[in-house]
Amino acid sequence: MKIADIQPALFERFKHILRVNKLSHAYLFSGGFGSFDMAIWLSQAIFCENLQDNLPCENCRHCRLVARDEFSDLYIIRPEGQTIKTGQIRDLSEVFSQSGFEGAQKVVIITEAEKMHSNAANALLKSIEEPDNATHVFLLTENDNLILPTIKSRAQVFSFPKNSAYMQEILEQNGVLKTQAELLSRICNSVEEAQDLSGATWFNDTLKKLQQLLKLVKTDQREAFLYLTNVAENIEDKEKQSLVFSLLLELFNQEMMPDWVQKTFQAEKMWKSNVRFGSCLEYIVLK
Repeated sequence: MKIADIQPALFERFKHILRVNKLSHAYLFSGGFGSFDMAIWLSQAIFCENLQDNLPCENCRHCRLVARDEFSDLYIIRPEGQTIKTGQIRDLSEVFSQSGFEGAQKVVIITEAEKMHSNAANALLKSIEEPDNATHVFLLTENDNLILPTIKSRAQVFSFPKNSAYMQEILEQNGVLKTQAELLSRICNSVEEAQDLSGATWFNDTLKKLQQLLKLVKTDQREAFLYLTNVAENIEDKEKQSLVFSLLLELFNQEMMPDWVQKTFQAEKMWKSNVRFGSCLEYIVLK
């Protein structure tokens, strides 16, 4: 997948930025859809051995190594478990203070930046407060509202809206049925996530159960309540539970059931406040 296809408008904006040599030292990419691909493409532009109109060739040794996350001056920070720890960010202090191995330039990409521990965020702030022309930082997040305002103020913020039509097209090309591809394109944040879910047994089983639940809430809410045990069965993982709420919202929207959409929103809010998952599902059916 090419970033030019995923985010064509943003691709054109960054092409212009590169051509006029105005790439900033720090960016915050919010929204997630194609943001990592963009950060990699911009990293290729920074390290490319064969720039063409200040754009990366994508074929030289440096570009290929960047694409494989094997370039020595590219540092990609990912959460360890559920958080980005302070030590991970403090380890970057040497990156900011030393020269690169291949040349002067260095790039740091921090994925899921909203998961930075508060101390980690403050440690990063110290590093980006004094811009270094040789170091570029790309912060990637699903929600920029979860990023410290002091960090946001020192980075240029770009939103990466989801391109649902593009995602659906790719999924269908990869063999996913049109109706499922449309659903996945609405609830997923990346083609990779949607592709993985389309082939996951637990997801397809859960979707069938939710579709059955939808039929029952229309005809017999008592039976729908009893059926909830089947729906909640083996859905203990938080990410899977979150996906169930997303699926319910989409299914109720498709059936034009606004009251049930509102109840699902409220149930999800309760769940995020640590109310038991099963109790939240019961709220939807019984309220």
